[in-house]
Amino acid sequence: MSTDRSHQAGKHRVVKVLKFGGTSVGSAEALQRLAGIVTSEAGSSRPLVVVSALSGVTDWLHALEEEDTAKRQQVWMRKIVRRHQSLSHEILDHDRHARYLGRLADCIEQLRDVLRWSPGPMRSHAIWASGEWMSAPLVALFLEQHGVDADWVDARKLIRVVESASGSWVVDRNQTRVQTEIWFHRLPSTRIPVITGFLGSNSQGRVVTLGRGGSDYSASLIAEAVGASKFDRWTDVDGLYTADPRKHEEAGRFLYLLLEDATTWNEANQLGMHAHAFEPVLHACIPVHVRSTRHPQGDGTLIMPGGLPKRVEKDARDLMDRTRTAM
Repeated sequence: MSTDRSHQAGKHRVVKVLKFGGTSVGSAEALQRLAGIVTSEAGSSRPLVVVSALSGVTDWLHALEEEDTAKRQQVWMRKIVRRHQSLSHEILDHDRHARYLGRLADCIEQLRDVLRWSPGPMRSHAIWASGEWMSAPLVALFLEQHGVDADWVDARKLIRVVESASGSWVVDRNQTRVQTEIWFHRLPSTRIPVITGFLGSNSQGRVVTLGRGGSDYSASLIAEAVGASKFDRWTDVDGLYTADPRKHEEAGRFLYLLLEDATTWNEANQLGMHAHAFEPVLHACIPVHVRSTRHPQGDGTLIMPGGLPKRVEKDARDLMDRTRTAM
């Protein structure tokens, strides 16, 4: 097969969005599992990876923001730096560790600058977003060390947020789709991006965070924009339960759910995810699979859109047409 045809074949591979939460990127063991999942998926599909901050770091950033003296802020800053330095030292070789420390230093210097701003919403968003700006480069370098052509991507380039009439920030899904489509079209077919979850930007390029659990919403928006075949939500629990299985032994696991039902329940805060997490994938008729990094062969919970059979038929016909054109 020629180089051009190989490139086209890469473009036509099934696209999946893989989202990893804080506990799935927060330790050396968790990152080893993540690397195994991503490399396995890369053999049969084209994965786009979305990551949260390391577990606990967003809480530390909130605590940092609330401190009113430079001395107390430095306590939290040192804690955040040590967490990332230690994990990088544990998982990366010498050269990649040095590269990551350079990136980490840039993030911390930027965070120090933000802390000097006058208190206000934009200051808060810039502080909270720092966790993802520190985690995504670390994950990308670790995947690179495992032979993956990976690079981190700042979601400010992809997700557009606008101010509503009530003064709250909301995602403009049309602009987000356009920006993400352009980026995806230019992305090399062999490249696996590691995208910062939880954040986007306004028209001035200023960062705006999407709220607690926002990385799920980020992944769902990206899946809609690129027409992904599936959105895999990787966490440390094997699926969705009727209650937290770590606290309630009697909690039952859902094997299957209709996406329409899951969306309604989630909007009523019954599934513990971001309120808008399912809206983009419901609109695009994309199935969601909630899976455990600790048990990747487990069934998890498969959330299927009611209209999926029609979409599968359309996608199959489109793929056949594109393949004939490329031949």
